[in-house]
Amino acid sequence: MRKEKMTPRERMDAFAKGQEIDRVICVPDMGATMTPFIGVKTSDYYHSAELMAELEIALFERLRHDSVGISTSLRGVAEAMGAKVAYPDHSISYLVEPAIKSIDEIESLKIVDPLKDGILPILLKAIKLTRDALIDKVDVGASMSGPFSVAASVVGTENLLKWMIKYPERVHTLMDIVAECNNRYIEEVAKLGVSIGFADPVSSTSLISPKQFREFSLPALQKNIKKIKEKTGSAPGIHICGTSKEIWEDVVNAGVSNFSIDNVENLEEAKEMIGDRVTITGNVPPVDVIYAGNRETIFKSVKECVRKGYDSKKGYILSTGCQIPMNTPLENIELFMEAGNYYGKYPIDLGLLTND
Repeated sequence: MRKEKMTPRERMDAFAKGQEIDRVICVPDMGATMTPFIGVKTSDYYHSAELMAELEIALFERLRHDSVGISTSLRGVAEAMGAKVAYPDHSISYLVEPAIKSIDEIESLKIVDPLKDGILPILLKAIKLTRDALIDKVDVGASMSGPFSVAASVVGTENLLKWMIKYPERVHTLMDIVAECNNRYIEEVAKLGVSIGFADPVSSTSLISPKQFREFSLPALQKNIKKIKEKTGSAPGIHICGTSKEIWEDVVNAGVSNFSIDNVENLEEAKEMIGDRVTITGNVPPVDVIYAGNRETIFKSVKECVRKGYDSKKGYILSTGCQIPMNTPLENIELFMEAGNYYGKYPIDLGLLTND
């Protein structure tokens, strides 16, 4: 294991205060897909706070990355609202049946109780266990779905896309209910004293237009961001899969502190457009590079990302463009961390970043 000048906790605390750090912050996007590392079934992981915490602890001890966290997955809040979710033994969860199938059922949706409904109580316990074990060593966070992505699992993505056109007012009602459900979970997570962030893939402009995002997704997202600021005193980060450039300004203006972009987008463009207001995070390709790559391709991609992002005004975090796939060799994630340490050491050696 390489010797570093700062611990992950020291590094992230200094970064948050705008102070000097020894290297670029490195946070590979992991989670449930890493269950093979501790030899457990994914289905068991999703229903055990102890296994969730065990995975985060084991990964941190191996990789020494700069932030760990527990995610609701894309469907955690939707399941608590009544959606049926499948939990395969060796794959990530997926939606089996939405909570409602008719536009007329929207008003009947219940507001969740995070202490009782679905796997939300398990997630809250997992966050607490992870926090208690690691908070002195590393930043601990909680990730959740953005409200529009929750809504897609509550009614089904196809229905949501159709209903936005046919029944816009009813979809506004749906988004109000989902935003309130997210806020209930936020209130409980905030009591645990950890940071909160969003993953919101269905808000991608790969799926909806910027106009639809502004009308249906953004107002609910703003309610959740406001709640996080009220309850934690800090602003959340967000990751949007796929294309998102056309809504960068809207998301930043909503009040996030950190924008994680998919590898289909360009870090340099993000730095130029929004880097003066938020930390930019990304965006090594998780499949082509981390899963399927080798030392050469991983080092090359990390170098390119650090070169593009290191001088962003509000800071840069080296990460993957999305979640690392299941059965990725852990050695490849170690290479990602090693490359981040090599190319991201401060003061940045521009010669390293520009030489082929």
